[in-house]
Amino acid sequence: MNSGGASRNSFQELIPLLVEVQRNLDRDLNLDLLAKQYGYSPYYFHRLFSRAVGETPRKYVERLRLEKAAYKLQITDEPVLDVCLAVGFKSHETFSRAFKRYFGASPQNCRKEAKVMQVQKLEADRTFRGDRCWLSEVRFESLCSMQFLSIRHIGEYAAIPAAFTEDDRLWNGLVEWVKTHNVRYQPIPFAIYYDNPTVTPKALQQCDACIPIDTVVVGTRTMRCIGFMGGKYGVAEHIGPYSTMIQAFRHVADGVRSSEKYVFRSEPALAIARGVHVDKEASLNHTDVYLPVEKRR
Repeated sequence: MNSGGASRNSFQELIPLLVEVQRNLDRDLNLDLLAKQYGYSPYYFHRLFSRAVGETPRKYVERLRLEKAAYKLQITDEPVLDVCLAVGFKSHETFSRAFKRYFGASPQNCRKEAKVMQVQKLEADRTFRGDRCWLSEVRFESLCSMQFLSIRHIGEYAAIPAAFTEDDRLWNGLVEWVKTHNVRYQPIPFAIYYDNPTVTPKALQQCDACIPIDTVVVGTRTMRCIGFMGGKYGVAEHIGPYSTMIQAFRHVADGVRSSEKYVFRSEPALAIARGVHVDKEASLNHTDVYLPVEKRR
């Protein structure tokens, strides 16, 4: 993706539409109608989208669906056909062809290889407590439902700033907005991660920076009020630089896989920062990382 100013502005202009696409991957998306809903002609939309995002709208939707399918195949035992339909494909054959073309393996083989690697990793990491960071034992807890004011970050997760620092335009921007509009809030920085950073291209990784608010509000084109459903999560504390936080998510995933009581829910991962983080690479940054779970049936 071109990182020039014009392209970056075009990308920001498309964010509401990109959010809408991601939220409705399981539906029959008519991109031309969606573009019209946001005030674009089909020709202008396709041209703007391809230039700003670096792939056509159709390829973008297919990639998101395939990445979501890969995630579901790796963390759930849902039948392949159910996964196929859940991410918006109409037929098993079309899904399998597209999946193999993108990942170089069939959905069935992707699942088998993931399961083997997960078992091996569990055996190797039973006593792992972090490399250049500290990780707590995995526990399971419930988060209550709440309202968030959120702003979408699109780009490499590693580029997300530490919340409420001088360089932070995400959470600081949210706080500035709620103060201007006299909305009661809690200064707790949440981050909702929608992509697997080992699969999704860095420039297209999506995350919502959020703060809890006390009431539903009408936001703006870029600042949205979203409902957080809460529920049960596997969670671990991470103390260390942001660059090591991926270890915490893997650690929680291992904890869920070794649990006799819980399995994954295929919903976004979550991080909640504790205290003041003065620098992304500070060794004492304290963050709780969450993966959604549900009880085994």
